Amino acid sequence: MAGDRMNDSIGIGVLGLGRMGQVHCRLISDCPGLELVAGSSGSEELRHESAANFDAKFYHTHDELLQDPRVEWVVVATTTNRHKPWALKAIDAGKNLIIEKPVALTFEEAEEIFAAAQGKNVLATVYNSRRWDADFQFVQRTLASGTLGDVYRIESRYTDFDAGWGAWGAQGDKNPWRLMKDFGGGILNDWGPHLFDQIFLLVDSSLSTVLAKLYSRIWSEQVDDHFWSELLFKGGVSVLIEASNNYRIAQSRWCVVGTEGTLWVKGGSPDAWGPMIIRQSSRNGIEEFNQELPHLELSSGFYRDFLKALRAGDPLPVQPAQVLKVMKLIETVRESNGSGKSLPFTCPRQ
Repeated sequence: MAGDRMNDSIGIGVLGLGRMGQVHCRLISDCPGLELVAGSSGSEELRHESAANFDAKFYHTHDELLQDPRVEWVVVATTTNRHKPWALKAIDAGKNLIIEKPVALTFEEAEEIFAAAQGKNVLATVYNSRRWDADFQFVQRTLASGTLGDVYRIESRYTDFDAGWGAWGAQGDKNPWRLMKDFGGGILNDWGPHLFDQIFLLVDSSLSTVLAKLYSRIWSEQVDDHFWSELLFKGGVSVLIEASNNYRIAQSRWCVVGTEGTLWVKGGSPDAWGPMIIRQSSRNGIEEFNQELPHLELSSGFYRDFLKALRAGDPLPVQPAQVLKVMKLIETVRESNGSGKSLPFTCPRQ
């Protein structure tokens, strides 16, 4: 197993060289202990661009990459609709997997991928990179410290208005697949995996009820460009999760209410999140703490901790059970939107 080696670099190939594929190539190349050995794309332009930026072999087809014996781990960075078939092919080739989020189009597809990996005795994880965002980690530390007292309300939002959202990934505005249903587009598939994953890490109780609404109002008639969901947890914590590319005036990124304080973070585009503000009441009145955030969009934290876990033989940072719970929630959000009702959340992985 690659993770048992303490000194050799771990060879990784990136399957798909669109915008996110380029991000993975850069992050892998910048992480000592990991080696970008190959990439693949049917686009001659993207192969040439990659070859100019990275010292690796770039193949015309994904099948050629899967035959490269130097590739121990494959990053599946295609459009979402192609995650499952290429993940299964990589597993069949004996490769370990890092899959872009969302892992697949449906909960059932995700289950199939992880079951196949287990059956072939290969490892599979998902690139939930926003666990390492500065804003989330600050919120996580604050809640763990008890500074806010008994937390009972959390609001987590991505709200912006930017034509670049639909062009993020693949070949950008040449192929704005995030605005197309057949490719697995939409803001729920784009931001839901991040925001839901973060909430499951913050709230230490089972999710019981989901009410949600999806909108397709400005950017595409095929997929959603705005969604909100109200989540009620068994411990009494209620959570609002919202993502929208339709806000001309951004809402807060975070608002967390506890019995002894409130935490607030400025929202908008991720590169502008912050500052953090915590206000507490005391005998001396209101006390306020402010902190700026480092703007580390698409942080390298995932690959650092991924390598650390491999070297130590520990579980990978993002586990299949965690991913499946998020996928089940995305599915429940769609079902609630379709029915117009709040629904119970049932997931065997919870």
